[in-house]
Amino acid sequence: MNFFAIQVVSGHEAVYKELFSINRPDVTMYHIVKKNVSRRRGKPVTIQSSVFPGYLFFQHPDEHLSPELIQAIRKTKYFLRILPATDNIQPLCQRDTDIIRQFLSCGPVIGDSRVVFDENNKIKVIDGPLAGHEGKIVKVNKRKRRATILLDICNSQMTIVLGFEILEAIETAKT
Repeated sequence: MNFFAIQVVSGHEAVYKELFSINRPDVTMYHIVKKNVSRRRGKPVTIQSSVFPGYLFFQHPDEHLSPELIQAIRKTKYFLRILPATDNIQPLCQRDTDIIRQFLSCGPVIGDSRVVFDENNKIKVIDGPLAGHEGKIVKVNKRKRRATILLDICNSQMTIVLGFEILEAIETAKT
């Protein structure tokens, strides 16, 4: 199965997904959503937002999309383009597909990763959506418990912020 990416008007991903599913219930669009805990007026609030704002993903068994499917995608409200270009549609490369599959394996809403910090204050991901992306982490905010990672998706670099939960180091817990 090949993954394809489409760009829609940012903030309208869920609406596009719903409108498209009415016309083509045989194709499942994936909108990758994360949840973060933030503070509003001093109180913790859970906020859900898009991991890739303006992008949806779908699987197709062939490397080429049928003209009917392309027409259905293009005619749905809020559509912008099929990546890399609507006139040159290509499936995502294997590296991008692996990233999308990893995020989709975390469930419909991506939660926090579990991490520990070693004696040199380096982050080590135990499990969650940050697993395997340690080398791509460009910024860590321990107080807010968020990590910024740099991903290269569809030949463009994107930074995304994901939450994490700090576990005590194993050596510290034993003493």
